[in-house]
Amino acid sequence: MDIIAAFKTFVRVAETESFSSAARDLGVGQPAVSKQISALEEYLGTRLFQRTTRTLVLTDEGQEFLSHAQAAIEAVDEATDRMRRRKGKVSGTLRMTTTASFARLHVVPRLGLFEAQYPDLKIDLVLQDQATNLVEQGIDLGIRFGEPREMNVIAKRMGNIRMIAVASKAYLDKHGRPETPQDLANHECIVFSGSRNVDNWPFIVDGRQTDIKVNWNLRMDNSDALREAALCDLGIVMAPSWLFSDLWRLDTMETVLDNLEKPTFPMYAIYPSRRFTPGKVRAMIDFLEYEIRLDPSMTGEAVLI
Repeated sequence: MDIIAAFKTFVRVAETESFSSAARDLGVGQPAVSKQISALEEYLGTRLFQRTTRTLVLTDEGQEFLSHAQAAIEAVDEATDRMRRRKGKVSGTLRMTTTASFARLHVVPRLGLFEAQYPDLKIDLVLQDQATNLVEQGIDLGIRFGEPREMNVIAKRMGNIRMIAVASKAYLDKHGRPETPQDLANHECIVFSGSRNVDNWPFIVDGRQTDIKVNWNLRMDNSDALREAALCDLGIVMAPSWLFSDLWRLDTMETVLDNLEKPTFPMYAIYPSRRFTPGKVRAMIDFLEYEIRLDPSMTGEAVLI
């Protein structure tokens, strides 16, 4: 039995609480995972999971063994990573998550440059607007906007996100341009349902944040759809400026209420807490930090519209 492979399978099953989920993440069939766990239990002389038709939970022995297995895998990964980096190589698969729109606009167009630097490293992108549990989904690195809510993660601040209020010039020519935040009550606004107060947009007034209630005609939970709605002349959007950073050349979009400051929020690279940072994670973080310095529109810090 490959003991390290068995340890990795056990840890993934424990994290996902599912043979099928672990099998999917590991790229093998469910029977192979079940067989490997049974072989490991026989090898250790103890039952690691309590199985029922609906649940799969760790036994007391399994819970105790989990921390040891995780430490063993980490030690092996660290030793391997150190030797590869001594030879200038970063390899394996980097499983990375961010929003679909940020990936489409700012990550995917740069992957060719990244792959030229790290030809032996594969990228597995998991694109979701909603936050995911890194450990449960086997994610190595996440790019998040706003303060991370997860426990047991390392968070590295990458920059500050600047918000803009934006609409198509066709919409504004037809409905007029708001001069104050209160004017938004008389406009058609498009709101993002992934935020906490979807119909309250923040502005800085006299040095303090003030939330202004807006009149919304469309609500959606996908930032690409939000962007498309603004492009289709359907209303005004409050969004990070990177969402529209590729459109300023087209002269079809216009920001409004530019005289009023909007709150910023941070962009983070986050990864599961561990004693060492894997070379593949460090490589992507360093690459993105370099690209942000070259192109601050990735964080919305550049005025592009």
